[in-house]
This record gives sequence, C-alpha cells and structure tokens, in this order.
Amino acid sequence: MNDIDTGYLLELSFLAEASIDMQFQAWMAISFAVIVASYSGRSSLNNTTRALVAIAYFLAAYALFARWATEANRLIQFNEILMARDVDVTPIFYSGQARLITYILGTLMTISSVFYFGRGETTRRTLAVSVEDDA
Repeated sequence: MNDIDTGYLLELSFLAEASIDMQFQAWMAISFAVIVASYSGRSSLNNTTRALVAIAYFLAAYALFARWATEANRLIQFNEILMARDVDVTPIFYSGQARLITYILGTLMTISSVFYFGRGETTRRTLAVSVEDDA
C-alpha cells in the first residue's frame, strides 16, 4: 500500500469515511423501521414473531457493525501511511467512540422496543377471546 500515490490514498481515506457514514445511516434507518413496525403491529404480533424480528434485526445490525469495523481498520491504515508522509489527517475527537456507544445502545434499545411495545397485548388478546367465548 506504500506504493499508492498520496492523492489516491487521501481519496481512499475519504471513501472509507463515506462508507462508514453510509453504514451508520443504514443502521439508523433499519432501527427506526423496526421501532415503527413494532409499534404499528403491536396488537397483531405474537411473541414468536417478535423474537424473529429481533433476531433478524440483530443479525442485520451485526453485519453492518462488522462492515463498519473493517472500514474503520482500513481508514486507520490509510491515515497511518498519510501521517508518515506528513499529511495532516487529524480525526474528529472521539467520533468513533461516540458512534460505537450510539450503535450499541441504539441496538439494545431497538431490540427492547420490539418486546416493550408488545407488553400486555397477549394478555389483552386472551381476555378479549375469553370474553367473546363467554358471550
């Protein structure tokens, strides 16, 4: 990688940053979609479906996280080579750590919301069915 021209290496660095941003945006869109779907379907989703939604969401979030980590490692390599060539590539202070915390907490909160929005719905459905049977 040391053979790559500095300009091209800087462009690769920008592309890696853009890729990281797009993956974070995709994760946010998926998270909000799961939250809205869980809320909208709260009365019609049973616990098995909720578990399947949570598992599918977790796997998608993990895949995006793994991709993000790979791109972050490449970005670090690009920046190390650029710094060795006396190019100023000062990263934003703690942006990676803040994004990681947001990612972890957001994923946990999204999975929690899948089950939170369904609390009591099973009991309400059971009561409604038993009331209808009594009538």
